Amino acid sequence: MTGAGVEDLVLGHLLDARRRGRGGGSEGGGRLGSARQRHSRGLLRNAGAPRSWQSVVKRIAGGSARTPQELKRLLDYVTREDGVESSWCNLAGYPREFDPAKTARVAQGWSSAWRGAPKRGHADHIVLSFPRGVDPLHAERIAREWGEAVFGSGDHGDVWRYVAALHRDTDHVHAHFVVDKHGIEQGRFLSICRHAALNFDVMRELHAEISQEHGLNIVASSRLSRGLVESPARDSAQRMAAHARGDSAPTAPPPLSDAERARRLALLQDYARDYEELGRIAAIAAGAEEPVGTGAGFFTRLAEALSASAGALRKGMPLMPDLSLHAEGDAAARLDTARADMILAAEEAWGAIRAMSPSAERVELERSFAEQARTGLPLMPGHPLLAEHARVLTAAEDPYSHPMLVSLARLEATSMESVTPGNDLQAALTHAREEVGERLSALFALREDDLRGAGTSVEEMVARVTAPERSAGQIAAWHDQPTAEAKVLWRETERDLQLEIHDALRGLTVAPPLAEALARDQLLMAERHLRLSEVPAVEAIVDRMQEVLRPEDLDRVRSGDLAPLAAQIRDPALRAAVAHELKNEGDISQDGTVARWADLTRNQARAAELGQGHRSPERDLGHEL
Repeated sequence: MTGAGVEDLVLGHLLDARRRGRGGGSEGGGRLGSARQRHSRGLLRNAGAPRSWQSVVKRIAGGSARTPQELKRLLDYVTREDGVESSWCNLAGYPREFDPAKTARVAQGWSSAWRGAPKRGHADHIVLSFPRGVDPLHAERIAREWGEAVFGSGDHGDVWRYVAALHRDTDHVHAHFVVDKHGIEQGRFLSICRHAALNFDVMRELHAEISQEHGLNIVASSRLSRGLVESPARDSAQRMAAHARGDSAPTAPPPLSDAERARRLALLQDYARDYEELGRIAAIAAGAEEPVGTGAGFFTRLAEALSASAGALRKGMPLMPDLSLHAEGDAAARLDTARADMILAAEEAWGAIRAMSPSAERVELERSFAEQARTGLPLMPGHPLLAEHARVLTAAEDPYSHPMLVSLARLEATSMESVTPGNDLQAALTHAREEVGERLSALFALREDDLRGAGTSVEEMVARVTAPERSAGQIAAWHDQPTAEAKVLWRETERDLQLEIHDALRGLTVAPPLAEALARDQLLMAERHLRLSEVPAVEAIVDRMQEVLRPEDLDRVRSGDLAPLAAQIRDPALRAAVAHELKNEGDISQDGTVARWADLTRNQARAAELGQGHRSPERDLGHEL
């Protein structure tokens, strides 16, 4: 019987179901993750140990086989050469030991399925190299796992048969893989090239990944990511001759054109930005790192090393970060561990918050959790809980958004820091907050039973509505009712509350200093394409001016004289915006978009900060009005 032995066929049949369940064709294979994850992992390992041994995976030129005789000679060389440590194969799609006496049978079995005359033959000869001094048994374990991950896992489009052997006949232990290019599951022809699912970058990255898991520090990053602009010398014969002569002079790298050098230097700056981004992520992990003993922790030093890496590349220099980091473990693996710990802590924290009794404190903790989610999301991109809480809802999405309440909350969080007790704005804010709280408490008290059924309370609802913003995670949690009927009831209640909240706050009077502060805030935060008439706080001032000004004073304002407004509106930019609305009321052809007046308000504030607040824009605006 030719080809695989009976035991191979039987065991292969039993393993068919397992193999059919494996995925195929994913970029880089499931083990390596996404392209971005692979890229980040390489940079982190660069920063931890830039002088690590680089993965070497190469195809032997002229090592392909086009006939059964060529394949047998290749198999004999690989498995019977002096210095062979061990040999193994996956002839039926699973790894097992290989008997070198079976090379003829394997050659006949593989070639029986060959069709056509591929340019590079029907079989490939791949060599996987290890650093000098690696123990052969250690290298063999890595090589066996690597061969299965690359050719036997099905992660790269198909499963390909191979015969492998570990050689120790040079100062570098290395493994040979002779691979049948005809897939045994889907019949796909093995093509190892840059644009294929399986390429040499993927094979080197798998070599580095598996080696790191086995405690061997091998990396698979590009020369540019390590700050090396020139390509290595290509003439291996010249280097070998120099070595034989004892000539220590390095072989000059091949020259670069000006255009190619400029392209590589630009890519170098891209890598510098990537190092900086990873440095920020490491700094986040450092914030959660428990201090151990004295001195900076691992992630603090990793953040510093990444920053140094970015600085070196910006200067066009090779990396020179902290080499001692690798002695404390693989930076990428440790960052993954930190990420897993932070995810677990975040999930536990959110569960504890939701288990609390309804209260204003719970809403404040939810807000704090959202802030932490936005901070931690770069370390845990794509995590659904953090992503949901990191996303702040827009006014259109937020069922509780009210422009005046948003502005009040924002003013309390910012303006209060710059005012002193007894200040007009301070007093107005306090009074407005108290009146808003009373009106909302009275409104929610009418629906106290519905609120209790939805797992909340009057106090908590007041805190929810008066918060400056809400996250998608908060709203999702509030909508998470125990039954479908409860969800429908709460949705209906929520829709009614939206209208009732606006009715309850309609007619709320605020002191002039606060009215102006609200108008400025809404002008600066509104969409720039909106019209002034769509900014509630500005329209409230316009309405008040129509009530308090005499008809003759209104006529003066409409003719371009802003003097009657001076005693009513302190802010010159806001005064000009109100005058514009009074003059052009009902005339939609006039330029009344928010953008113009928001810029004027912003410029006026900057001028005031520079001590130029006495310079009013009224004179320039008078012509336009």
